[in-house]
Amino acid sequence: MKRIRYAAALLLVAASMPADGVRAQTLRQHGPHVHGIATVDVALDGPALQIAVEAPGANLVGFEHPPHDAQERARLEAVLAALRAPSGWLSPAPGADCRLLDADVQPHGYDAPPADGGDAHADIDARYDYRCATPEALAYIDIRLADRYPATRQVVVNLVLPQRQDRQVLGPGDHRVALAP
Repeated sequence: MKRIRYAAALLLVAASMPADGVRAQTLRQHGPHVHGIATVDVALDGPALQIAVEAPGANLVGFEHPPHDAQERARLEAVLAALRAPSGWLSPAPGADCRLLDADVQPHGYDAPPADGGDAHADIDARYDYRCATPEALAYIDIRLADRYPATRQVVVNLVLPQRQDRQVLGPGDHRVALAP
């Protein structure tokens, strides 16, 4: 019984200690890496619309290792180019007059094989900053990731809106995310 109390006290002390050292060692922290599922976070604050995408590389590129040849390099570059210019798969409602200000696309895991020689897992993260002239007219956003990248079978969309927080799941053939109540 004393050992259990001692272990519990030790865990409480460890949990209350600053985790800065641990945070400094963590390069990036994301949700689970699940093939076939992409996560899209949508936040609207006044005229500022921010959209973040997180997807396993297998969903978008078709492989999760550094490119082996010119064909794989071209495939990766084509996907990154399409993500940097999202108008082909991401469309805020036209009435809101949203303009893309910045797009940041980051591939992870495509530059070198895993140091431990284990299975490769590559992800692509993207962030889009829009400014909407009429944010109150932003009734929906069309997200066509699954149409453009068929290995993406499900898109989980997390919404943080002025009037509510919500989650919608898009399946094959679904692309419209309703923002209006």
